[in-house]
Amino acid sequence: MSEASSQYDLATNPMTIFWLIKTTPEWLALPPHGENGRFDFGKKVLDPILARYPGAKMTFYDSEAFTADCTDVMVWTVTNLEDYNGAVNDLRETKFWSFYFTIEKIIPAIENEYAKHYKTDILGQAQ
Repeated sequence: MSEASSQYDLATNPMTIFWLIKTTPEWLALPPHGENGRFDFGKKVLDPILARYPGAKMTFYDSEAFTADCTDVMVWTVTNLEDYNGAVNDLRETKFWSFYFTIEKIIPAIENEYAKHYKTDILGQAQ
């Protein structure tokens, strides 16, 4: 594999995808705990989907106290686009998508891609 193609090999250079999402009144109406609550939905619906697609890891960040643009940021670390696509398609078939949350913006990014492209040091890390 050439250096240029390895730059885009997700197994060695994962893609990060940021989802800016907003909760809906339906989500906020659920109790946090208990059967049929928010955490129960996460365990019963989200966890199994994420477990099926190990090449797409996801973490949540709460942002509602800091911006009106979104209530949460989902950060995906993607080493396999097929897994990411599978997770997204499975999420779309649940109440997560457009019922409990709206997806405001999706921002794909490659960490330090500029440095790889220009074959230079990563900014802020030169010694």
